[in-house]
This record gives sequence, C-alpha cells and structure tokens, in this order.
Amino acid sequence: MKLFAIDLDGTLLNEEGKISKVNAKAIRQAQQQGVQVAIATGRASYDAWVKLEEAGLAAPVIGANGATVHDIHRRQLASIPMDREETFDVLSWLREHDFYYEVMTDRAIYSPQNGHQLLAVEMDRLLSTNPDIPLDTLLQAAEKQYDQTGLTHIASYEDIPQDTQIYNVLCFSFDQAKLERGRERYRNFGSLNMVISSDHNFEVEHKDASKGNALRYLANHLSIPMQEAVAIGDSYNDISMLTMAGKGIAMGNAKDDIKAACAEVTLTNAEDGVAHALLNILKTVEADTVN
Repeated sequence: MKLFAIDLDGTLLNEEGKISKVNAKAIRQAQQQGVQVAIATGRASYDAWVKLEEAGLAAPVIGANGATVHDIHRRQLASIPMDREETFDVLSWLREHDFYYEVMTDRAIYSPQNGHQLLAVEMDRLLSTNPDIPLDTLLQAAEKQYDQTGLTHIASYEDIPQDTQIYNVLCFSFDQAKLERGRERYRNFGSLNMVISSDHNFEVEHKDASKGNALRYLANHLSIPMQEAVAIGDSYNDISMLTMAGKGIAMGNAKDDIKAACAEVTLTNAEDGVAHALLNILKTVEADTVN
C-alpha cells in the first residue's frame, strides 16, 4: 500500500484534539519508508496545517470534505467551490430557521456574530428538558466548533467578500428535530452534496466534492493506483473514501454502519488506532517484500 488517507476528528486526533506522539511517530515511519500519508478532513486546509505543525508533521491535505486538495508544500492542486448564489440561498434558509452555521472559504471560516447566543439558547432548552445530559459534553461539542483556525465573525453572510471561493457550509444544532429538518431538506438536493460528520451537524457542498473523489484525484496526481490506497476514518463524511480506496479501515469508535462498510476495524482514537493500523500494514508490506 503506497498511500494512506487519514481523517482528523475522531480518527487521528485524540480526545484532546491533538495528534498523539504515537500517531505522529507512526506517520513519520511510514513517510520514511516511502509511503505517502495524506490528511482527509472536513476542516479547512489552514486549520489542518495547524494540527500538523503542532505534531511536527507535513502532509498533503484534502480539506473541506474533498472540496480542496493541497500538496505537502501547501500548494493548491484542485478545488471545487460552491456557486455563490446557491450558497446564499442555503444561508438564507439557515438564518430564517435560526441555525448556527459556518461558511468555509479560501480566506476564512465565516460565522454569524449571534452564533454563540443561538447555541446557548438551544443548550438551555435541551438541559431544561433533559437534565441528565452532562453539561460538559455539550460545552465540549460547542467549543470544538469555536476553536478553529480562521474563524471570523460577521454580521451577516452578505458580508462575505465577493472575491472569496466558498467550499462548504456547516450547520450545527443541539436541537435534534431542527437538525433533522435541515438534513432532510439537503439530503437529496440535486446540485449539492450533504454529509454528516458528527451527531450535531450536517454539511453542504458542491455535488462533486467528496473525500473519495479528492482521494482519487490525489492518488492520480501521485501516480498511485486507488487499489494501493488505504483510507482510515470514523464518520459518515468518510464513507466515500473508505469505500473507494483499495482498503477501508474504520476506527474502533466509529458507528456500527461505518464499521460494516470497511474491510477492517482498528482501535479507537483514544488508543492510537491510526498508529495501530498503519504499523500493522507496514509490517505486512515489509514481510511481502522480504518474501
């Protein structure tokens, strides 16, 4: 196997949102053996680069759920931006229904100034009807959204600069009924692709943008057959690459239907599941080479 595509959240990142030393060491070992290792994330590329820098790593990055592809030197190889007018139609509907949203662009991640208040109201309502839900769990989910490189607050989506390319719109809510209405609206929208990357969100992007399509593009750019690519992930936005790669590996913390779509299941992200899978495959490759 010559190419490993690794998701970030819930996969390469541990529960503290970091790349562990064990995972970083395994990635460096693979790279030293001539294996290409790429990050495939729903995050913006510039946000992924920060996570890589913290761990002392460099790698190609598939960002925005496949809407962007950058090489190891951070040069953009490909992008699939959304139509601005169509994006604004989506954002108008989200604003009308009081959704917290983030608009990922080539310049920044734009979010409404009242976003924190919207989530605080939803959190209060949820806790009042379900007092047994741990407050820390909800706060951790919200903080994960706020703690992103490039997050910029604006009064309205109309303030997004005209010359920016829009790659992705993420919608987040603690109101499950409202969340389902949004997911259902954009599930089969025709011109847009909708994916789910956590229990509290859904994301819309160009219909041709997916981690699987981006992985195929990167593999072709690197002259590596898809049969020699491995994808590792934990969520529904990973399904396209998990099923298109020569081998798909689910994290131990993935949902059962994600695991069922994969050839193999590794340990959880808290147990350095990426390193476990990566090193096992490297051992197999070494054994085959010797034989």
